[in-house]
Amino acid sequence: MRLSRNKKVVAIWDRRDELRKGRAAAETLRTACPGAASVRVELEFRSAAGEAHVPQVFSLFPPAKAHFVYPCPYGDCGGLYDLQAVALQALHGKQRRSRGTLKCAGSRSRDPTIGRPCELQMSYSITLAMERRSHAEELPAAATEP
Repeated sequence: MRLSRNKKVVAIWDRRDELRKGRAAAETLRTACPGAASVRVELEFRSAAGEAHVPQVFSLFPPAKAHFVYPCPYGDCGGLYDLQAVALQALHGKQRRSRGTLKCAGSRSRDPTIGRPCELQMSYSITLAMERRSHAEELPAAATEP
């Protein structure tokens, strides 16, 4: 008799569906940071084996969803890089730039219950560009009245 391993196997399409749901539920950049003109997210990947990965760059503008969760670039890995808390902290603090490094917590194999840890390192840079205020907006209301 075979016994179940009692571990949940997450398929790649389930991961994509979860990302889609998270993006749909996220607030817009305009709501998250009203003064933001754009946010640029740059991702660079480094593996211990020296494999080359193409850097990824994402640009978000005020109507876009403020969702900062990205899948591991390995097709056989179910890991995610969750920058949501870091990005929102930077947006709310109006930090112009935030940088750091994360390691993928996913596993690489067709069967994640026996796969080896991915541990792909990702360096990120989040750059916030604020809207420029016109000279009239900077003047106090009393100064603009005749």
